[in-house]
Amino acid sequence: MDNYYKILGVTTAATATEIRRAYRILARRYHPDLNPGKASEDTFKKIAQAYAILSDAEQRQQHDAALESTKSSFATAFDRAHRTYRKNQQRAPSSAQPPPIKPAPQATPQATQQKPPPHTPKAHPHKAKKIDLSSIARSSRQKLRALRRAIFNDSSKSAATANQITQVSLLELSISIYDAIQGVRRTVELTDATGEPRKISAHIPPGVRTGSVVRFRRKEFPTEEVILMIRVATHPWLSLSTKGLTMEIPITINEALQGGKIQVPSLAEPLLVSIEPGTQSGSEVRLKGQGVTYRDGLRGDLFIRFMVKIPEGAQAESLRERCAELDEYYTHPIRQNLPRSILNE
Repeated sequence: MDNYYKILGVTTAATATEIRRAYRILARRYHPDLNPGKASEDTFKKIAQAYAILSDAEQRQQHDAALESTKSSFATAFDRAHRTYRKNQQRAPSSAQPPPIKPAPQATPQATQQKPPPHTPKAHPHKAKKIDLSSIARSSRQKLRALRRAIFNDSSKSAATANQITQVSLLELSISIYDAIQGVRRTVELTDATGEPRKISAHIPPGVRTGSVVRFRRKEFPTEEVILMIRVATHPWLSLSTKGLTMEIPITINEALQGGKIQVPSLAEPLLVSIEPGTQSGSEVRLKGQGVTYRDGLRGDLFIRFMVKIPEGAQAESLRERCAELDEYYTHPIRQNLPRSILNE
């Protein structure tokens, strides 16, 4: 059976709040909308099922009882195999091992001629049977290992890793867009098992986004894993996504119609970017290798999104009649392809 505590990464003594936090973090990480794929979808279903069981008091009690029953059945099978091994040891006769061979005294030629060869009695058929204790022990160990894998359905490596972590601390950390671009070291406050607060220093690598998860352990507490859910504050014209860093740059109506070259800021020196004639508002230009430098040394891309800026102020009042003339240049209604409802496909 599935161990829902292991799926959510919490202990059997976890509180309802800890279970809810673990579910939220894992649900965001494996949500099919953020991680397309069959593997993420199956993992997300297991996480949702685990939370549905553990968040309900009655179902959680039944799940705990089932886990105890599984452990009991394993212990019973282990005892049964151990008793079989002990019985096989007791049944083995003490004379199964051949007696040590004593060196014979050196005989003279005369003695050799006088003494006839000793009579070798025929061995009794029941006494000739030997029991290989090493083979029995090896077979018992193999059966125990197979039984353990069948019950727990887990490899020895993952079981050892799970036993190393005895406490998981979940936190949500808000940072600015500039901290997300460059990386930052922040001090966060945790609450230990006794309820006492303690502060630790956490390194946030560059390139994190809203929903990113930072996991680490400390040398002082090697059995504790700290999980930080990152939330990046919104910015007026900067944003980070899976594709890279996006920067919104305003342009005039004339620049959008005629095209041209403008200077835009970057993470280093300003860049000269070309605007194609007839650029629509929201169009993007990709600048390869001009984005965030990640922890592994690779550098992402920078996307320039052009936003057409309408004139404002008192002087813009005289432009209304001129702008009305622009409607004559549209060959068809610009919103004719929109559906009546957002839910219409």
